[in-house]
Amino acid sequence: MNTQNVKIAAQESSGRPETNALSMLQILDLFLYIMANSEGQKQPGFFVPPDNGEIFVIQSVGEIETLIVWMLDGWPLAAASPESQYLAVLTGKPITDTSREIEF
Repeated sequence: MNTQNVKIAAQESSGRPETNALSMLQILDLFLYIMANSEGQKQPGFFVPPDNGEIFVIQSVGEIETLIVWMLDGWPLAAASPESQYLAVLTGKPITDTSREIEF
């Protein structure tokens, strides 16, 4: 009969939650912030999430609606709801409204 040295106890965790974990309400707040503040900004034709960014996802019960928030270096960057085909990106580039220009 062969015996093996098997550890059956689970390793103890540090007891600290992940530092980058956000609550559902915090993610929703960021989604609404991006939605409101991207209104006056130029939107890209397509969006590629940055490799070094963070992604946070909320999915409703029954998977009816999904909200996605991307952050980069701790700052909100973009928000999406794929089912609604909604995407908003904080580009920092204002929309140029030519209808308000005064001609001389």
